[in-house]
Amino acid sequence: MLTTIFTAPAAAVTDTVIFNGNVISTCLITVGTPGVLGTNGALNVLSSTEAAGVSGTATVVTTGTGFNMSTSTPAAFLVAPAGGDDDVTFSSSYSASGVTTLLDVVGTVTSPLGLGVTNVDVDLSATKSAGVFPAGNYTAEVTLTCE
Repeated sequence: MLTTIFTAPAAAVTDTVIFNGNVISTCLITVGTPGVLGTNGALNVLSSTEAAGVSGTATVVTTGTGFNMSTSTPAAFLVAPAGGDDDVTFSSSYSASGVTTLLDVVGTVTSPLGLGVTNVDVDLSATKSAGVFPAGNYTAEVTLTCE
């Protein structure tokens, strides 16, 4: 009789495990490929929209609403041959696809971003008002801002 008392199955016990999480409202920019500046026939424009030019790319991810995007143009080239920075005006623009769709927005104009992933193409143009761009390597930076 004692053996039957000790071999009876135990009653099952259950409980619940709670999981909590929090995603903060943020905007993250990941730069993809750098842009390439091509030249026009008159050699007074270097631009990612000219022949042989390529837009720079970035991915912007937002986890909240109320974020805006814009770009700013450089004041000068980071790298340029002698005379390459003389009489130069810069301009930038951007286009977007994904949760935000935009086409050729002037860089200084802010655009609202949707919630999620936006793919951005950034373009830069440098125009020389007098003369031509001298031969050599040129490097410039466009700042993409999400705020």
